[in-house]
Amino acid sequence: MENNFIHNFCESRLTNNQPPEIYNSYTSLSITLFPLLLGFPKNTIFYNVACMLAFNGVASFYYHYRLNWIGKQADEISMILANYYGIWGLLKMYYINSKPLLNWYNGWNTMFMISFLTSNTISSNDILFPLLFSLYMGVTLFLIDNVSNKYGYPYKYHIIVSGIGAKCWIISEIWCNEYTQYGHVIWHLLFPLGFYSLVLQFDREFRTLKYNHSF
Repeated sequence: MENNFIHNFCESRLTNNQPPEIYNSYTSLSITLFPLLLGFPKNTIFYNVACMLAFNGVASFYYHYRLNWIGKQADEISMILANYYGIWGLLKMYYINSKPLLNWYNGWNTMFMISFLTSNTISSNDILFPLLFSLYMGVTLFLIDNVSNKYGYPYKYHIIVSGIGAKCWIISEIWCNEYTQYGHVIWHLLFPLGFYSLVLQFDREFRTLKYNHSF
C-alpha cells in the first residue's frame, strides 16, 4: 500500500504534482556520474561516501520520475548514509591520535543516523526531513571547517560551489515559477561538483597523515 506524503518540488507543483519531473529526474544522474568519471576514493570510509552518492543519483532519478514513497526512501536514505560516512571520515581525520574520542563522537553519529532512518520510514514525519537533514549536514560542514583549519586544507571554493546550488534550490521552492523551477536542476549539477571534489581532496589528504594507532 502506498504511503501518503507530500512532495514540494517546484517542477511538479507547476504540473499539479503529477509525475514525471523530467528536468529534475535526468539531471539527478549527474550525482552518479561524478564518482564514475572522477574515480572512487581509496580510503574505505570515503569510498562508502562515493558509493552512496553513486546510488543516490539513480535513486533520485527514480524518485523525481515517479514521485512515489519507495523512490523517496531510496533517495533520502542514501543521502543520510552518505552524510553518516562523511562525518565518520572527518572524525577519523580530526581525532587521528585519539581513538577514544573518535569512538565516542562517532557513536553519537551512528545513533543519530539509526534514529533518523527509523523516523524517516514514518510518512507523517515527512515534513521533518529537511530540518533533520539540514542539522545533520550542519555537523558535516562544522567538521569540514575544523579539519581543514587543523591541517591547512583549502576547502571554501568547493563549499561555495555547492552552496550556490543549494541557494538556487531554496529559491525555486520559495518562489516557484516557470523560471525558478530550474533551481533544483542547478542543485543537481553544482552540489556534486563541489562536494565530491571535496571528498576526493580529503581522501588524498587522509592518506598522507601520520597517526599513532591503526584503523
